[in-house]
Amino acid sequence: MKKILLFTLLLVFVSSIFAQKLSVLIDYKSYCTSTGAPYLEISSFVNGQTVIYAPTDKGKFEAEVRITVQAFQSDSLVGKLDYILVSEQFEDSIAATKPDFGNFQNLQLPNGEYLLQFSVHDIHAATKPIYFADIAVLNYSHDKVSISDISLYRNMSREPKGDIFDKYGFSLEPLFYGFVPESMYTLPFSCEIYNTDKLAEKEQLTIKSYITCFENNMMPYPEARHTAQVPAKSVIVAFGEIGIFKLPSGNYNLIVDVFSKDSVLLATNSFFFQRSNPTIKLHLEDFSAVNVKSTFVDQFKDSIQLLEYVRFLYPISTPVEREFYSARMMHLIPLEILQKFFYAFWLKRDPINPENAWTAYLAKIKHVDKEFGCKIIQGYRTDRGRVYLQYGPPNSIFESPFDSHSYPYEIWHYYYCVDQSNVKFIFWNTDLVSNDYELLHSDKRGEMQDPFWQIKVTQRKTPIFNFEERTPESYFGGNPKDDWFNHR
Repeated sequence: MKKILLFTLLLVFVSSIFAQKLSVLIDYKSYCTSTGAPYLEISSFVNGQTVIYAPTDKGKFEAEVRITVQAFQSDSLVGKLDYILVSEQFEDSIAATKPDFGNFQNLQLPNGEYLLQFSVHDIHAATKPIYFADIAVLNYSHDKVSISDISLYRNMSREPKGDIFDKYGFSLEPLFYGFVPESMYTLPFSCEIYNTDKLAEKEQLTIKSYITCFENNMMPYPEARHTAQVPAKSVIVAFGEIGIFKLPSGNYNLIVDVFSKDSVLLATNSFFFQRSNPTIKLHLEDFSAVNVKSTFVDQFKDSIQLLEYVRFLYPISTPVEREFYSARMMHLIPLEILQKFFYAFWLKRDPINPENAWTAYLAKIKHVDKEFGCKIIQGYRTDRGRVYLQYGPPNSIFESPFDSHSYPYEIWHYYYCVDQSNVKFIFWNTDLVSNDYELLHSDKRGEMQDPFWQIKVTQRKTPIFNFEERTPESYFGGNPKDDWFNHR
C-alpha cells in the first residue's frame, strides 16, 4: 500500500513544489481492478496563479504543465506516465483570477515496491523541470480480502457536480494533504475492499473504521469510530464519516478493518493524518480531580526524580500530552500536579493495573539507556530508543558497522508493527564516533521516509551528489540495498 512522507508532517505522498512561482500538488493512491490488476491513481493539480500563460493560435492565452512519472524496480524502469495539464483559455495573460487545473491518471503496475520519480515542467517558463521522488508499495491478492488506500475528503456530497471530482456517484472533494484543519467537524473517507465474494460463505461483513493516536494506538475518545454492515461482492466501495469536533491537534491513524460474520479479521489498512484543533489544549487543572492517595505514585516524594520519570514518558505521549513538557517550565510544576499527571497517564493506558504498566516501561527505559545511550544523550532521547519504546523490540536487527563505502547503519525488522506487517527502519551514524544512530528511513506509515536513503547511506566517501542528473542505477547496488530487501 501507499507509503507516507512525514516532513514532520505528512502521509499520503503529497508534495508542494515551488519553482519561482510554480506551485503544483501531486498525490497518489493505490487501487486494484475487479480483475485483480493493481494500479496507482495519480492526481495532479496546478495553482493557476503560479504558471506562465502563452498565446495560442486562436489569440487567447493558456498554460501548460508537463508531468512525468516513472516507476523503477530493481534499477529498471517498469512503468511511465507522461502527460500535459492544460489550463482554461483567457483573453489575456494577467487576468486577476485564474482557477487551478489538473486531472487524474492511472499507472498500472504489478505488485511490488517501487521508486517513483516525478518531474514537473512549466512548458512556457524559462526554468528547468523540478524533480522529486517517493516510494510506493502495491500488494494485492487475487483471492484474499484486501483494502485499497484510504482517501480523505474535505466535502462529500451525494449530488455529482459534473466535474473531475465526481466518483462512485458522489461529488468527492479530496483532502490532499492528509492535514485536517480546525474548520472540519467531520472526517469523510472512502476505500475499496476486494475479493469478499471469494469467501467460503457469501455473508454479511462488518466494516469497522476508527481513529487512533499515532504515538500509542489508543482511541482519543469513544466516539471516534464508524461501523457498517455490507454484503460480500467482488469490489465493495466503503464510505464513512467520523465526528472529529473533539479531536485535539496531533498525529493520528484512520484504520479500516473488515470482519467476517464470526468476527474474524479479514483485512486491515490505515492512513496517517494530522489534525489541527488548537481550541483543545491540556491544562494543569485537568488533573485536579485525579486522586493519587494510596496509589503507587503516592510514594514518589522526590520532585526531581519524579520529573525525570515524567520526561521518560515523552516518546509514547500524544501531542496533547506533550504540551505538558513544552508549554511551561516543568521544574516549577508542584509535586502534586506531577503526581496527578503521571498517574493519569498510566491509568489511561492500563486502568486495571497502571503500576505494572509503568514498571514494564521503566525496564524498557533502562534497556534503551544501556543499549543506545552515550555520554552526550540518554537512550530514550535517541531515535533508536524512541522507536524501541514506541513499537517494542524488533524481531531482528542487522548491523553493518564497518562497510568502507557506507556510514555505519542498522536495519530493524518487525514482523508486525502496530497496524502494519513487515516493517523496517534503517538508522545511520554519520559522526562515526558516538553510539547515536539517527533514523534515516522507514516503511512504517507515519514515520520518516526518504526515497534516496540508499544514496545517502553510501555517500561516506563522496558526500556531494546531484539528484536531478542521476538515475536510480547510479545509486542502487551494494550492501545497503541488498541488506534492506533480503533482511527478514
